[in-house]
Amino acid sequence: MARDRSKQRYTGKPVAALIACASVLLFSASYSAPSDLLGSKAPDFVLRSVADGNVRLSEYRSDVVVLNFWSDWCGKCSHLLPVLNNLKAQHENAGLRVIAIDVNGEARSATQAVKELGIDFPLLLDERQQVSRTYDLPRLPVTLLIDREGTVRFVQQGATGEDIAKLTAEVAAVVAQ
Repeated sequence: MARDRSKQRYTGKPVAALIACASVLLFSASYSAPSDLLGSKAPDFVLRSVADGNVRLSEYRSDVVVLNFWSDWCGKCSHLLPVLNNLKAQHENAGLRVIAIDVNGEARSATQAVKELGIDFPLLLDERQQVSRTYDLPRLPVTLLIDREGTVRFVQQGATGEDIAKLTAEVAAVVAQ
């Protein structure tokens, strides 16, 4: 006997899976648009922080900023956040600031990451993915280094040991200027 599918209850799981797959495909594209920002001013934005209030990138002019785009579904992203925390602690007195943007914009997962990883810098929520679209992210994690004048000096995709060593060296060089 054939089942009448019109009476089955919809659980939403297929749609959620489809959205998750689409997100992975979006961030797995093989182009490198953020590198086009090298040498140009970092686009300004305002996003809500998981801690409280809004954060505007331009408020950090005169500081060196590490801007990281991440998501809780990205294992490499979560691996990179404690490294960024250490960089901040190491260079904070020299004017280094770190900002991470959760591209999913989910307060619950971002708040949990702050607690579990001991993050000591602003974690922002890109709830409508407007900032992610502005920065045209090809995949995650993406980290930008922005100098004191607001110019993008370094762009990195990934979080391998080699990537982390290169980021650490770039941060030290820009902070020293």
